[in-house]
Amino acid sequence: MRLALMLASVLAASPGAAGECRAMLRPLLLADAPDPAALAATRAQCLMEADAGDADALYQLGLFHLGLAGVWQPDLARPMIQEAAAAGVPEAQYWLAWHFESGDLLPQDTALARDWYLRAANANHRLALGRLADAHEKAELGLARDPVAAASYRARQARCTRPALDTAETGSN
Repeated sequence: MRLALMLASVLAASPGAAGECRAMLRPLLLADAPDPAALAATRAQCLMEADAGDADALYQLGLFHLGLAGVWQPDLARPMIQEAAAAGVPEAQYWLAWHFESGDLLPQDTALARDWYLRAANANHRLALGRLADAHEKAELGLARDPVAAASYRARQARCTRPALDTAETGSN
């Protein structure tokens, strides 16, 4: 019995539940005033998962330094997000693209923005697909005006959102 309790506590504390950090953080990001205890528990979970090598948890951990709970430390967030992006986390790739394009938290660099949008789009990141469609329609980001490429990105974007719409319409998965 004692061994079973020890095993259960080890499993509960282990990073084996990949994505728990993300699942815990999402509602806190949407809350007007996140509960400080929930923030602390979520940060601890994200830190544990990131330390175990989970790149998505590292990205989520970076969000704690971008205004969550009143903490604004972009110099701490950037390297976490850059590492997560390099490891293939589409949200981190999109974040880098957007900030390289806008020039607010990273130096403005259209070529890097385009490259990170392309990486995120290759992982079917819905917003990256939409931005590349716009860029091809308007000849932005150093891309030529290309209605065929724009339509292709729009079609891929629609496929990304369709399952969510199907679930909302039918009420099932």
